[in-house]
Amino acid sequence: MSRTFANWSGLVQSTPTEITKIVTIQDAQQVVALANATKAPITTVGSSHSHSFLVQNSIGIIALTDKIKGPITINESNMSATIPSGMRLREASELLWKKGYAFPNQGDVDVQSIAGLICTGVHGTGLKHPSISTHVQDATLVSSTGDVFKASENRETLEATRLNLGALGIIMDVTLSVVPCFFLQEQNWKEKADLLVEKIDLLAEGNDHFEFFWNPANDTGYIKTLNPHEGPATRKDDFDRDYIDYSHRVFPSERNEKHTEMEYSVAYENGLSCFMEIRDLVLSGKHQVLWPIEYRTVAKDTGWISPAKDRLTVAISIHQGVDQPHESFFREAEEIFRTYEGRPHWGKCNYLTNNDFASIYGQGWDAFWKVQSDLDPTGVFLNTYLQGLRNL
Repeated sequence: MSRTFANWSGLVQSTPTEITKIVTIQDAQQVVALANATKAPITTVGSSHSHSFLVQNSIGIIALTDKIKGPITINESNMSATIPSGMRLREASELLWKKGYAFPNQGDVDVQSIAGLICTGVHGTGLKHPSISTHVQDATLVSSTGDVFKASENRETLEATRLNLGALGIIMDVTLSVVPCFFLQEQNWKEKADLLVEKIDLLAEGNDHFEFFWNPANDTGYIKTLNPHEGPATRKDDFDRDYIDYSHRVFPSERNEKHTEMEYSVAYENGLSCFMEIRDLVLSGKHQVLWPIEYRTVAKDTGWISPAKDRLTVAISIHQGVDQPHESFFREAEEIFRTYEGRPHWGKCNYLTNNDFASIYGQGWDAFWKVQSDLDPTGVFLNTYLQGLRNL
């Protein structure tokens, strides 16, 4: 196998010492043994749909986990589903529906692996809906010594596993809370930005899920709301702006055009002001940005290193095509985000350091790295980026 690797966008590239595939627990244990013997750290990669340096490794082993598949196990007594870590969200949600269950919320794409969802803190939108990490009840991992363990065996380990950066071990399966399957009604329309900003709070509060993409070419917001519905499903074609379908078919959108992305979360009460400053930056023409800005909401949670920790949140995403320069735009936007005490999405671009994150997350940052260093004292699961965050 060629020893070059790139993420989905092609912009995060690696020349690892080894690229290997994991299918079974025994495969994972063999990779760990190789890492320990060669002092080459492991980076696990599922769908590679991340824009961050978490999936880059030019000093060690990239272990592909997308073949970790198998049946989904339902526990009806505590409304949970145990799902193989390499299974993609799209497949998992379809299989859950056939069993009569669904995820309570999903993000705006469904191509990520199950492990990837909780490695990076993927979220959807909705004032009452926290990130997917909050729904983690357990996980099975292979440790830095090759031992197999359950995250729930220790409260602190489970908390760190919920949003783990791929730094704790090789995840073999994840147990997530589920709900009875349900339908959603999607409605779409567009409004000029000046009119939209006057009603953002009403739209966020009046719908179970609300988001919009602001298009700089015409200064217009393209709005989407999703709300529970009794069903049945209605027919949808390219011209439908109002339809009903299974929840897992409605949550995601097709986003196939290659791009890179930065997302920051700010306190809900600062979301509109922050968006307006980012909008002004784009409209200034300084960076020649044609891609839209995405605006979503996320319920607060208690995750140690969660962007929504202890506050109701607005998540603002900026984008740039892979054939266009992005760093100068992203760095200037990041300065704006940080004036609003923004916190970056772990699966997307940021330029922060260990000290920056320590300032943002305080005791939560220390607690996460305490668990990580206890589980992996020699840094078997730390690529160069993570070594810098741990100060190894």
